[in-house]
Amino acid sequence: MPNATSSPAAATPLHVLTGFLGSGKTTLLQRVLAKTTERVAVLVNEIAQLPIDERLLAGYDEDVLALPGGCVCCALRDDLHEALARLRAFAPDRIVLETSGLADPAPLLGALTDDARFAAAVRLAGVIAVVDCERLEVLLDSEPEARRQLDLCDRVVVAKADLAPHRLDAVRERMAASAPGRDVRVFGDGDPDLRWLFAEPTFDGAAGGWLHAPTDHGAATAHCLRSEAPVDVEALQLWLRLAAQLDGPRLLRFKAVARCARTGSAFALQSAGRSVSPPLRLAAAPRDVTGAEVVLIERGLPPRALQQTMAALRQALATAGAR
Repeated sequence: MPNATSSPAAATPLHVLTGFLGSGKTTLLQRVLAKTTERVAVLVNEIAQLPIDERLLAGYDEDVLALPGGCVCCALRDDLHEALARLRAFAPDRIVLETSGLADPAPLLGALTDDARFAAAVRLAGVIAVVDCERLEVLLDSEPEARRQLDLCDRVVVAKADLAPHRLDAVRERMAASAPGRDVRVFGDGDPDLRWLFAEPTFDGAAGGWLHAPTDHGAATAHCLRSEAPVDVEALQLWLRLAAQLDGPRLLRFKAVARCARTGSAFALQSAGRSVSPPLRLAAAPRDVTGAEVVLIERGLPPRALQQTMAALRQALATAGAR
């Protein structure tokens, strides 16, 4: 990381939170917002047009703003500048920018430090990479974005350790080989160490890689669906389990906020590859979600398989209305 003392004193500390699709970034951020005593503003960048992650963070008092519809690493520099200006108007103590799971942080980090507009507004105060304890080796060996995110961070959070405690030794060994010099902490059931997360970075070995051309993730496509009517959450979860088993490696990410037709409660449904999370009841459900908002991100699904997958998804969303 560059020496932050050269930035203007009035600049707001900005922490970049990165990690591949489904690594656990939003879960970590939820815990941070629940625990912090500071005023933390959050900017969530999502590759899809529907800002599902913003929905999941909406129950917290901090200022949360979505930047959907593409990666900040690719073509959203002007939008990013405007969004940061809006967040700074709330006078936060710090800003956390959660990148999309397909982001190569290099162009973003270069812009934050080299573009005078950003340098006057925010001070890059750290890059935190979240890695999935269950899928670490698979992602690093097959997904170039996961590799770049790790290359350009100064600290690493190992998430989902509570789901795979038997893998911790192997994960630590891989981190020592793949991310030498980085401080690595494990995040499971407990609260994150905010002093460590927001501490000034001491590792500067990644800075030389910022001029690297961004990873081409154009083959990944986000598909969005919306249902105005409440849905059968169990039917939607059953579809998700079947789809993840059939197309897991190419079904990179599934996220949904769904209103249950039977109970009226709202649930979050998620998967990453073949790993499917149980439906999570939302304590603070977004009031404007009357049915369901769904984002499916895939890479490499053949046209016929994609057509069949989307048709089955639409059927699952319509199940409650057919009864």
